[in-house]
Amino acid sequence: MTTRDVRADLLHTGHVVHGGALLLRPAVAARADVAAADGRTETVVRVLGARHVLHGLAGLGAPRWVTPGVGAMADGVHAASMVGLAALGRDHRRGALVSAVVAAAFALAAWWAARGG
Repeated sequence: MTTRDVRADLLHTGHVVHGGALLLRPAVAARADVAAADGRTETVVRVLGARHVLHGLAGLGAPRWVTPGVGAMADGVHAASMVGLAALGRDHRRGALVSAVVAAAFALAAWWAARGG
């Protein structure tokens, strides 16, 4: 197993762990967005958690040449969309910015993982 493989596995495992936390404790993450999270906000957090879990599992099961570049693109698009949401809507600005920072961190980690040796 190469350094690149180990880094990619760590990255994808991070997606699974982060997504699992969002799925299991959506109210905690939702409170980063609004003081009193409602059911709709928690549902959005769960969907985001499912996306991270699927992203991580797909990365762990995909051929090494596919990942982490594709994952970096997905995280980059996610980060950009959250910045757009934060710019357009006041109601969920804080949550969108937190999500953008997390997605950007995953995109940077994917770039680091792709570098390998």
